[in-house]
Amino acid sequence: MSVNYDLYETPNPDRDGKELPLHARVVLKGSYTASEFIDMVTALEHIPHAQLVGSIEAISSTLKHLLLKGFSVELGDIGYFSLSLSVDKKVVEPEDLRSPSVSLKGINLRINRQFKKDIETSLELQRCNSPFRVKNPLDEKKCLQRLNSFFEEHPCINRQDYMRLTGKTKKQALQDINAFIEQGVLQKYGLGRSVVYIKVV
Repeated sequence: MSVNYDLYETPNPDRDGKELPLHARVVLKGSYTASEFIDMVTALEHIPHAQLVGSIEAISSTLKHLLLKGFSVELGDIGYFSLSLSVDKKVVEPEDLRSPSVSLKGINLRINRQFKKDIETSLELQRCNSPFRVKNPLDEKKCLQRLNSFFEEHPCINRQDYMRLTGKTKKQALQDINAFIEQGVLQKYGLGRSVVYIKVV
């Protein structure tokens, strides 16, 4: 069974208009809850359900116990668990730092090399088409036609509406909308997530 993926636009933090290389992301087929995962292991490995539940609870409890004592813990062939910390305020000199200013940032999992290699060796990837990736985007004339038809039934439009209407990506939609604003076709109203666009009469 293959793992589906798709390619997505990479946001440009500099916002200078430069297009960055696309990046790949797994298109998830769903997720397993803890209960569903236990049922799967029970079925595949023929381990008594109660025994498996008890073992997982014991592992979880012991893992927390050791992490709270400041240990890094290796869990089977999966990898190592450890704690990471953060400082709640900007400190330059160590003597200025007090314990209450340090808190838990997260719990790290460093995957075992062999576990990663086993996944990598057996991994089969398959590209799937995403509705947010457009191979042949509509030209400006056709987008304007659809926009005018939309305004015949609606007083305003937002970016998400425009994306669905034209099949454009978020970046392409914003480029189109800004171009229509410059041309005097659209006018912007609102701020943040409340932004809408109306047709200039």
